Amino acid sequence: MLSTSIRNIFCLACLISFLSTAVVAQSYSSPESVEFDYANNRWFISNNGNGQILTRNSATGALAVFATGIPSGPHGLEIVGDTLYACDGSTLKAYEIQTATLVFNINLGASFLNGITHDNSGNLYITDFSTKRIYRFNTSNRTYSVFVSNTGSASPNGIVFDDANNRCVYVNWGSNAPIKAVDLSTGTVSTLATTNLGSCDGITKDNAGNYYVSSWSTTSKITRFNNDFTASTAVVTTGLSNPADIFYNVLTDTLGVPNSGTGNNTAYYYFGSTTGLSNQTQEPSPFHHQLSHGSLIVRFNELTSAAWQLVNQHGQTVQSGIVGNDIGFTTSLSNLPNGNYLIRVQLGKQFYTRSFVWIGQ
Repeated sequence: MLSTSIRNIFCLACLISFLSTAVVAQSYSSPESVEFDYANNRWFISNNGNGQILTRNSATGALAVFATGIPSGPHGLEIVGDTLYACDGSTLKAYEIQTATLVFNINLGASFLNGITHDNSGNLYITDFSTKRIYRFNTSNRTYSVFVSNTGSASPNGIVFDDANNRCVYVNWGSNAPIKAVDLSTGTVSTLATTNLGSCDGITKDNAGNYYVSSWSTTSKITRFNNDFTASTAVVTTGLSNPADIFYNVLTDTLGVPNSGTGNNTAYYYFGSTTGLSNQTQEPSPFHHQLSHGSLIVRFNELTSAAWQLVNQHGQTVQSGIVGNDIGFTTSLSNLPNGNYLIRVQLGKQFYTRSFVWIGQ
């Protein structure tokens, strides 16, 4: 029978071991992908190094373990509705966001599922890095198929849905990596830009239609492209270590970057300042808005001609319109689900945004 002192030492050792394991469990380990959960104001981070998915509280920065036991990853993450989808080697996993319950684990017959995005109909588009394919997965009936059987000589990596052009835009691995698009109506692949970037990993979009691309060679950096890929500029060139699958939070103009290399951390870059790198202007605003009887009412400070978009919490355009020399406009919100929204107004080449919360009335 153990003496009291020995038992105490044993219990203390167990406690130290438990605490050490807990600390390690809630640490970054080759983070591969980030995704923002607008409904719960937190980031999801895939820990490729230890098979976990973490959450990071947006207000406090506190980390917590969301899911474990993901042997081949996880890599790309994507939220559709109340479900988080994760790429795990040849399989696609789905988790209920609120409870972290594993909903399904489906083998797509792929080799290395990597980047993932979704369209307005709930279809997922997933790149297969090794076989140079793109899979399409229907989240309603859980059917899937090879949407693009051959993406070309380069290996596809990060991918993002482009609502305005009904296409997915994706980046590629290797030197002088091209940026390509696949038409969602025809499955036709085209090259949007040739670059001098090496080993492109992630791609995401901001509210103004700019694209952000992460690359590893020759120096780890983030490059921003305008919406037609005719101009680019390096916006983050230091403090990165193999930046992987990035995500742009459209409500706060914040870019999340997982450093999958020796840094083993994630970084967050704010692009919302009028003096910063983004052409998203916050102040002064040429319009004001209010919610009244199930409608959004926008009033300009003077007679104005403008284009406008209503963007949901997933960065998707749910309404849009044109104003021709008027004092404003009104649009009904009655058919929209509750959530956070942005009203984005374009005057010439300048964009102005305001956010609001819609709760059905």
